[in-house]
Amino acid sequence: MSAFDRVPGFFVCGMIGRFGCQKGKNMSKILNNTFSIFLIFLFIISCETNTTFDIDKARSHIAQQNKKYMKFYNNGDASGVADLHVDDAIVMPPNIDLVKGKDAINKVISDEISAGATDLVFTTLDMYGNEDYVTEVGRYSLNVKDNGKIVMNDSGKYIVLWKQVSKNNWLMKADIWNSDLPIKQ
Repeated sequence: MSAFDRVPGFFVCGMIGRFGCQKGKNMSKILNNTFSIFLIFLFIISCETNTTFDIDKARSHIAQQNKKYMKFYNNGDASGVADLHVDDAIVMPPNIDLVKGKDAINKVISDEISAGATDLVFTTLDMYGNEDYVTEVGRYSLNVKDNGKIVMNDSGKYIVLWKQVSKNNWLMKADIWNSDLPIKQ
């Protein structure tokens, strides 16, 4: 007597449904096929890779992007700064309306640089997010120069929303900054 002969017929009939209800070879074959399918299913599930987001790796890549931003800005390359943004990025500078898109961002940054802004330095205070978006909170400082002479120092705070556009390639999706200088009366 096999193990299949001890299984009640009504139970096996319920499990095999439309394949019929015969004890013996057919039932053994159906159960063996079902077991094989179950093992294949378990194998497929166990092969799935679950990657976890590595915020430290994102921090490192974003820090590199910030270094590029500072280099472009301090060398007067507004186009280079604009290229660190996604095509539909939004930038919210102080005291003007928000701007959208690389061309508008290029213009705003170019206007800042033309007004003498230089010596930009970013200091990241916090960064958090997931594999799609990371929020960076930080402080900045810069100088405004006229004919090489510093006429104003500025410092303030910023928030940037970074978007991962491809593996380990982060671009700015939204950016806002505000000066710590008091409003002139």
